[in-house]
Amino acid sequence: MAIPESILTRFLDLKTYVGWTEADDDCSDQLSRILLPHTEEILQDFYREIQKHPASSRVITGGEIQIERLKQSLSLWLADMLQSKHDEDYVHRRWKIGQKHVEIGLEQLYVNAAFARVRSCLSRILCHQESISEEVKLQLHESLHKRLDLDLAIMVDAYQEEYQSSQVPVDRARLNQQKLLALLSKEALAGASLNEIYDQAIAYLSQAFRADLCELFIFEPDADQLRMESMSGWVTKSNGSVIELGNVDPGITELLKQKGCVETSDWQLQPKIQPITLLVDERVVSSLQVVVRGEEDVYGLLGVHFRQPHRFQSSDHDFLFSIANLLANAIHRSRVEFMRAQKAQQLRRLVDRLPAGAVYVVNHAMQINSAVEQMTGYSKEELTNLKEWNQHVLNESVVEDRVENSVRSGKEGRTHHRQLRLRRADGQERLISQVKFQSGADEVWLLHDITEEAERYKSQLQSERLAAIGQMITGLAHESRNALQRIQACTEMLELELEDNKSAMSLIIRSQQAIDDLQMLYDEVRNYASPLSLSKDWWSLETLLQQAWGQLEHDWKDRDAKLLINIDPEGLEVEVDRFRMVQVLRNFLENSLAACSDPVIIQVDIRLIKETDRSGVEISISDNGPGLSSAGEGRIFEPFYTTKPKGSGLGMAIASRIVTAHQGVLETAPSLLGGASFRLYFPLSNN
Repeated sequence: MAIPESILTRFLDLKTYVGWTEADDDCSDQLSRILLPHTEEILQDFYREIQKHPASSRVITGGEIQIERLKQSLSLWLADMLQSKHDEDYVHRRWKIGQKHVEIGLEQLYVNAAFARVRSCLSRILCHQESISEEVKLQLHESLHKRLDLDLAIMVDAYQEEYQSSQVPVDRARLNQQKLLALLSKEALAGASLNEIYDQAIAYLSQAFRADLCELFIFEPDADQLRMESMSGWVTKSNGSVIELGNVDPGITELLKQKGCVETSDWQLQPKIQPITLLVDERVVSSLQVVVRGEEDVYGLLGVHFRQPHRFQSSDHDFLFSIANLLANAIHRSRVEFMRAQKAQQLRRLVDRLPAGAVYVVNHAMQINSAVEQMTGYSKEELTNLKEWNQHVLNESVVEDRVENSVRSGKEGRTHHRQLRLRRADGQERLISQVKFQSGADEVWLLHDITEEAERYKSQLQSERLAAIGQMITGLAHESRNALQRIQACTEMLELELEDNKSAMSLIIRSQQAIDDLQMLYDEVRNYASPLSLSKDWWSLETLLQQAWGQLEHDWKDRDAKLLINIDPEGLEVEVDRFRMVQVLRNFLENSLAACSDPVIIQVDIRLIKETDRSGVEISISDNGPGLSSAGEGRIFEPFYTTKPKGSGLGMAIASRIVTAHQGVLETAPSLLGGASFRLYFPLSNN
């Protein structure tokens, strides 16, 4: 491509833009004396880094011979960059480099990265020069960066011009490749046979590349040979031709080790890649080949070849690799389907011998083994079809039909893993793990009773969650202890300062009580799974209620909320742990305030019960909120169950434990006000 006449003008304008001066010209000799002796070091670092990255190393197709030639070119470029005059010839040379990058398929991204690598190396060498002053170093650094920026600017300009003119046909070819790949995928998914997929793949490769030769070899591990399954353009081989791997030439051996596409432009430039005898016989000059492989197995070889030099694009690599992956998936799927068909036959023969529960279903008829009889309590004669199974055993109202996303699909069948709740003949419910293999003709089920295992898991999960909370609170309490101690010290000092101020002293006392309560809360949640330690004394229930209500003042002071307390007889006292009981009552009141809309009415009825079968103190707490759902009423005292967006789910569980620790009973009750209602009962023997 010719160089635009305006490029020299743009370059001179760019020199002015970067601030090039005569002082930069004067730096040439000094930069050359310092940097050029390190040329070999720079070259080694440059190409060592290139070979680490597939996208950049892919353009090096000539092995060590090409690398040595490129090193010479880079050495000349470095000297030219440092010493050359910025004339028309210089601009022409840089323009040609940018064009060459497009020709070899080197993306501009890696050119920029390479410049950054060289820039870093040169800057490091300058920094280590101890014989020159810092002022001179700074001047040399600035001049060096200007030279590199000018070089890169010309190359980028050339790259863009050349790329735009050459990319249109490449884009068209890539689009055509994508269409052909989509067609082949559609045919594979439509159930085409492997041979049909093989032939169509070769036809599409031949059409996309317009190659002289295309072929697909399939690896036969049992016979240790490659068999040509499909081909186009071959003279010396035909479909069904075999290559014995025991006598294979080094070229194929080396090729089978490669993970990606292997491009060969000229055997002479790539001495490390042994020429494959078959291709030499066909007078092949340029090749692009890839191994068809699965995750662990090699399935075959796929290749396109030309008898004249041919330059492959990156999209060609992607297209061939995608075709190979599609073929690998088709081969793998075919083998899996064959294995599944064999396993289905084996299952039908073994279903009656398995020690686990086994069910064989065909056309809605069922056969069960003795393990299923023991599991369900029904005999083989009582479970002869799916209708009887659904009617007698499968509990429709509580079935947990959760597919565990472990379904494996294939042409011959599907495997499901799920859990079911079954109803035995004696009425017991059992949790069953079911593995169901379902083909087009029949089904085989494997059943395991996991009722006890599920209960153990639930209990273990609960213990782990409690332990995690205890560990978290222990850490929180430890970190908070210093802060609480500082607060305590400050309040004690305030108490000394304000002892004559009764109003302030009341606030200080409440603050100190809050500190004590907070520390106790830390300890309580940390020890949630361990027995509670109670410090009992005689307390008026009305006093405890007022303390709990007072602690929630910030929740109700700006609302229309009322607490109604009815006590019979008045002044009734109970022997309880004050902190724990206030905690229980506060939890009920706080939940009511959160659930009810204004006006809020919370009614507490306390009475002394003396009956023949029981004697004690009963506390009923009701509100006028929305109440509990049927599901919530059954789970309200479970740890971690909550209906609040930010609730921990421990409040009611903790309340239940505290009441139980007082030998009391906590339960839901019919509401007097239409909302939620709870009843606390403490036996008289405790009070």
